[in-house]
Amino acid sequence: MRIDRADYLRRDEKSVQALWNDPSSVVIPVYQTGNLIDLNRNTAVFKTQGELQATDLEHVSGTFLGLDKGTAYFAVNCTEQQAERWCELSKVTEFSDLRTCGPLLPGHEASILAYSRGIIYWQQQNPYCSLCGTANRLVSSGHMMSCSSPLCSSQTFPRTDPAVIMLVERTGDDGQRYCLLGRSPQWPDKVFSTLAGFVEVGETLEAAVIREVHEEAGVVVINPRYMASQPWPFPQSIMLGFIATAATSEITLDETEVAEARWFSDKEISTFGNWGDDGDNPKLPRKDSIARYLIDNWCERRNLPV
Repeated sequence: MRIDRADYLRRDEKSVQALWNDPSSVVIPVYQTGNLIDLNRNTAVFKTQGELQATDLEHVSGTFLGLDKGTAYFAVNCTEQQAERWCELSKVTEFSDLRTCGPLLPGHEASILAYSRGIIYWQQQNPYCSLCGTANRLVSSGHMMSCSSPLCSSQTFPRTDPAVIMLVERTGDDGQRYCLLGRSPQWPDKVFSTLAGFVEVGETLEAAVIREVHEEAGVVVINPRYMASQPWPFPQSIMLGFIATAATSEITLDETEVAEARWFSDKEISTFGNWGDDGDNPKLPRKDSIARYLIDNWCERRNLPV
């Protein structure tokens, strides 16, 4: 599954309504911040309009997500009663947190669930105009809010907050390669990951990398190089992955942000377990995270920017 977001259709109300009424169109439910996931089979729960039309479960409209091979996908913001009925029809006990269940799902399913959760969350958080307080109305097939006051008509669009996440490397006096990994105070013991932080107003991504590493670990870095990105709609971020070179090696922690940080060699990291594993050895972040992508690529010397 590769969704074409089909922006050109969003303002074509007749075409989107026709797609909404099409029995083959797929509906993805979101309740509060949860997605419907069958944890017995590790798969997301979708239903076609045809399947829903054969039940008493009715949604007046949905947010158009896009097309995949001609099939339209819509997200719906469920009421409590609708959510309960979805669970009954799907034989699933409750809506789940994608942050917990995402690694269990096929990548394409986790991706469209994140998209659905993110756009619905934005709608839930913006019922009123931020300028005049009048109720907003959804337009552009759910991708824009327009103030309903004719005296205001302010427009609001989905927001994504950029955050940088970076692997810091250095070569030790022994000639070995080392990278800096830290543990958040909220994480279990022995779980280590790359450092990260939000980009501030008026700041370049590269400057954010340099600032965040120095603030959290006291290490001065140079030459930040972009590697990859990952949407992170928890609630509304995108993670921008970098690799940077350490100019200093002494660690001074901001313990409100980082409980522990250490330099690990690539050989040491090869002995780490995974998040959730038993045992006392250090653990790496989840396999579906950009942090793990950065660490794995660094250890294996793959796709590293010059």
